[in-house]
Amino acid sequence: MQRVDNISRRDLIKLLALAGAAMARPVSLLADVVPGQTTNIDNSTDPLTSHPRLFYHPASLERMRQALASDSAADADLKKRGKKLLHAKLIPEAKAMRGPGQQASYGDPGNQILEMSLTLGLLYQLTGDKRYADKLREAMLYYTNYARWTAPSFAHRSPPWHSELDTQKFSFGFAAGYDALYAFLSDADRKTISDVMIRMGIQPILNDWVLPGTRIHSFDSMGHNWWGVCVSGAGIAALALLGDDPRAQGWIDAMDAGFEQWFNYPGNVLQNRVATFERSGPSYEGVNYTKYGVSEYLRYRLAWQNTYPGRKPAPVEPLDHLGRFFLHTLYPTSDGSYSVNFNDSSIETGSSETILLLMACGFGTPEASRYLELAHSQLQSTLISLLQPYPRPLVAMDAPMSFIYPDMGWAMMRSSWDNDATFLAMKSGYTWNHAHADAGSFILFQQGAPLIIDSGTCAYNRPEYIDYYCQSRAHNVILFNGSGQPREDMFVGCKFSGHMHSLIDGLGLKYVYADATGPMARSFSRNYRHWVWSGDVILIIDDVQAHTSGQMDWLLHYKGKYQADSDGSVKLKNGAAQAVVKVLYPPTTLREDKGLAEHNPDKKVPYLVFSPNAQMQSAQFFTAICLNPDAVPKFEILEGQGYLGVRMRTTAAVEELYLNLRAVRSPGTQDIHVGDWVTDAYLVHFKRALSGDQSIQRFFVSDGSYLRYQGQSVMESLSKLNACWAQDSALEIFSDKDSALIQIAAESSPQSIKWNNRPVSGQYDGQSKLISLNIPPI
Repeated sequence: MQRVDNISRRDLIKLLALAGAAMARPVSLLADVVPGQTTNIDNSTDPLTSHPRLFYHPASLERMRQALASDSAADADLKKRGKKLLHAKLIPEAKAMRGPGQQASYGDPGNQILEMSLTLGLLYQLTGDKRYADKLREAMLYYTNYARWTAPSFAHRSPPWHSELDTQKFSFGFAAGYDALYAFLSDADRKTISDVMIRMGIQPILNDWVLPGTRIHSFDSMGHNWWGVCVSGAGIAALALLGDDPRAQGWIDAMDAGFEQWFNYPGNVLQNRVATFERSGPSYEGVNYTKYGVSEYLRYRLAWQNTYPGRKPAPVEPLDHLGRFFLHTLYPTSDGSYSVNFNDSSIETGSSETILLLMACGFGTPEASRYLELAHSQLQSTLISLLQPYPRPLVAMDAPMSFIYPDMGWAMMRSSWDNDATFLAMKSGYTWNHAHADAGSFILFQQGAPLIIDSGTCAYNRPEYIDYYCQSRAHNVILFNGSGQPREDMFVGCKFSGHMHSLIDGLGLKYVYADATGPMARSFSRNYRHWVWSGDVILIIDDVQAHTSGQMDWLLHYKGKYQADSDGSVKLKNGAAQAVVKVLYPPTTLREDKGLAEHNPDKKVPYLVFSPNAQMQSAQFFTAICLNPDAVPKFEILEGQGYLGVRMRTTAAVEELYLNLRAVRSPGTQDIHVGDWVTDAYLVHFKRALSGDQSIQRFFVSDGSYLRYQGQSVMESLSKLNACWAQDSALEIFSDKDSALIQIAAESSPQSIKWNNRPVSGQYDGQSKLISLNIPPI
């Protein structure tokens, strides 16, 4: 193992003191952040020799005693967990070595010592009851007798691994226990525990994941959640040993430098890797593994901040925005909440603890507070008890109802932030590791329940994990001749990722589209899916071009029951959630196929397949999801020279949507004539009034540079754009662009103009009846 030069403990403390004196002391300790209260801490105390310090200290413990004295339920819950752990049987290593999967059952003792250290250690500090300290000491000394803190299977890899996720659990648990019992343990106990913590935790992790000369992992091979999780465990252990081992500061410095690179990893073209984190927050791995990797880092960072109260931690840009990601992937219901479960996640995944850790580490945002308000979580754990006193920012009440993460290829839309609203999530991104082969897929929640679903995942050691759950047929996509994305994408990474583009939400219309061509390039040269949500109808337009003629199958996975109608529509029902799904074009035949239940590969469940009646090379699918089965609109397919469209009649309006087939077949300036209308837009959508002169109430164009009626300009832009607009006395325009040069028709100069809800000015020409807008970037 490569080591830093040994320096004396006294010199190390002097260096740290000089560094700390140069900076203002930030608010970071638990005791310091409760508003309106002061602390009795002696600031002259050396933080490197005082214990406990990682997650609490004497002043915060006293405040917690007072809080528990006035909250009998919380006090009883904490002691109940402690009583259970007092009677828990310790796990022999022989038992840990048995179990399915590469990690066997080492996670069980790892989780046990982690929970014991946090809970029993805290209870001992709060009560002084030696029973808690005795049990924790017994457990720590027991687990020092393990031969390893990692499953033996990893030693047979090439090169051999000496650490993995379970090593982190042991390291974290031993660090928290060592810190909590420091004064209780004898010198011999501390030496035994610290020696094993270094030999089986810190050194194996550093040698495998961080240090030059011994490191076997890179961000390109294991830079997803594994790197952050494993190194966090070693980091907390090193923080616990500061003041006892002169090497600890060097270890911490090396890990801090690594974490900065982990969050900034840009991807690797030759290895088919994408950036692990978007600058706007999440990891491409999805809700569950973003939560996992970041939470373990934040535990380390919180301990770091509490250990160095005079130092400023490094900024981490993605963490500034991560609360927003968890909020936008949350679906609140009347009696709980769900989350988007793309990739290896579950709709039951909750991120409240991660949100509290973000706040404790200084990354709290109004969106994070809104998450806690909407998630309805039952927050119960020792760590959450420690995190609760940290202040929370004001709740964000103006969060947008639609959001897009273009780098990872996710988008979310909702009818409102109320409980049990309608929520649509779409994905077209990267495939590898925990990211499935599902470019272009989508899910739908309604009336508090999942209705159109992702198949989810299962235990990774089951063959069905790769053979079904990760594959395209487990998702709501189009298959070609029964095949989806290449199977090998899950192992080597998708060479050409999918993407989400052009989110618009305004004037009662929501729009986004997926480019899923890259992941399906083996079969398709075009693979675009558009979602246009207007009122109670979501229209899905698929534009697909295959290399050869073949069978295309449109897949739909659902929760609950379905009923097929004679007109080809299908009514889905899951409790109060209901919708009617109908492929409007082309004519299709419906059949059932068999898939596997979420997290239950032993249970078969049906899913639906809509298959055109003939093989096709070029296909355009028009599908309607009607959110109100009691008021399904009347649909009419419109076919003309160079276009394909649909007319939708509801009780409130007539809406028409046209797909420019000339733009499909020969991209560029290819116009179509629809009655008196002429446009080069790829998609154009009109919403007309039912009564009166049936004037157009709302316009929408996708990828268009002009729209004209009877020779008069309605919209002009030298650059093709996506925009939705309406006008009466005011002009409102919504676009996926922050800036533009555009002209919009108006009978008179509008009283006000807004671009994406931002007031802007324009110049009106009474002769041409056009408003010229030059929208500068924000």
